[in-house]
Amino acid sequence: METTSPSAAASGNVKSPSGQSPPPAPFSSASPDQHSTADSSQVVGTKRKRSTEAKFYAVKVGFQPGVYYRWDECLTQVTGFKGAVFQSFPSLAEANAFLTGSRPPSSHGAIPTVTKYYAIQRGRKPGVYTDWAIAQDQVRGFRGPKYRKFATWAEADAFVKEGQANQTDLTSGSTSSSVAPAPGTMTERPKDELGNEYPPGTGPLPPGAEDGFDPNVLLDPTTGKLVYKTPQQLRATKHQAKPPGPPGMLRIYTDGSSLRNGTTIAKAGVGVYFGPGDESRNVSEPLKGTRQTNQRAELTAIVRALGIAPRHRDVTIFTDSKYAIDCVTVWFVKWQRNKWMTSDHKPVENKDLIQSILVKIEERTQLNVKTLFEWVKGHNRDPGNEAADRLALNGAKSGAQRTPEELAEEEGTPASAGDRNSRIGDIDPDDFDDDDEI
Repeated sequence: METTSPSAAASGNVKSPSGQSPPPAPFSSASPDQHSTADSSQVVGTKRKRSTEAKFYAVKVGFQPGVYYRWDECLTQVTGFKGAVFQSFPSLAEANAFLTGSRPPSSHGAIPTVTKYYAIQRGRKPGVYTDWAIAQDQVRGFRGPKYRKFATWAEADAFVKEGQANQTDLTSGSTSSSVAPAPGTMTERPKDELGNEYPPGTGPLPPGAEDGFDPNVLLDPTTGKLVYKTPQQLRATKHQAKPPGPPGMLRIYTDGSSLRNGTTIAKAGVGVYFGPGDESRNVSEPLKGTRQTNQRAELTAIVRALGIAPRHRDVTIFTDSKYAIDCVTVWFVKWQRNKWMTSDHKPVENKDLIQSILVKIEERTQLNVKTLFEWVKGHNRDPGNEAADRLALNGAKSGAQRTPEELAEEEGTPASAGDRNSRIGDIDPDDFDDDDEI
């Protein structure tokens, strides 16, 4: 049987002067004369109303719990009472049994009722109950209850045991299952063959490290340098179980740097950052060719990142160059339609690098692999962006020692002054605000 809360159709509380619940009103039935009068006035062929059966209204939770003979009296006790529990019964014994939580006596010749089993998996006292009123007491007002009704005791018991297998103690907020540490976490700091401790982020990656990230180090926000985690920080670094399936998203930071950008003596560098200590994949190198611009360095970094990243992994490229992102996500559509000519009927700058990136994206798309781009604000204390910036800057510095002839050999064109000067007009994204368009 179900219990419900009434709508606010009535208000007030009926009480006797002594403060007790009002006595049940005597149930009166119509006299034979009244029945005959009603029957005689009934029009032939119309549908007759059923005679009203006696009902007893048991209020278990309300202003004045008790058994009432009339519905309006019951309604007075539950209207406006939050969480009221009440129910109607055909006999006084059943109504009293509902109030006390006992099993109602069975009447002779009554049709046996089907027993229902109420399984409380999370509640005040988990278990299997056959009385809904008692079961309801276990879940009413309990935060996050979990319960179900079953036709058999075995099903109900299995439901309760299922919750006990991995039960959470809601009152303390603790769980019975322990959380494993992050893969690659080490209790001792790595040392070289001579027993000397590696500086943070320079040693080999620990066994089990994922995506090239060392979980034993972090970036100190005050100094901007890598430091080893304290024992307390290592214990706080927990492993979150991953669902079975393909590997997760690989995050790569790229950046380009050009010293004296826009001049004939500019030297550019490329930086690609996969993670701390990932010397096999991190890139810090000078930009090849005679066109030593910041834009070409940014695009080249993306080319290098997609060339190194596994083709079966979803990748997100993080860069502070809106120019590079727009080239390979927005602008190229119109450029391709116009045969790689701008709206001013001039050849698109850096077409070779843009096309190389588009080819790599298409290859990955054919393998149902995602290639995403996300802009990050440069020089804004983003650890990944700052690491890629340092790699790019070091690459530019290392390229400052090369001669124009060496640069021309890398590009395969003569190192004429006219060629170098023809590219001075390249746009530097760092000269624009975030909202400016190129």
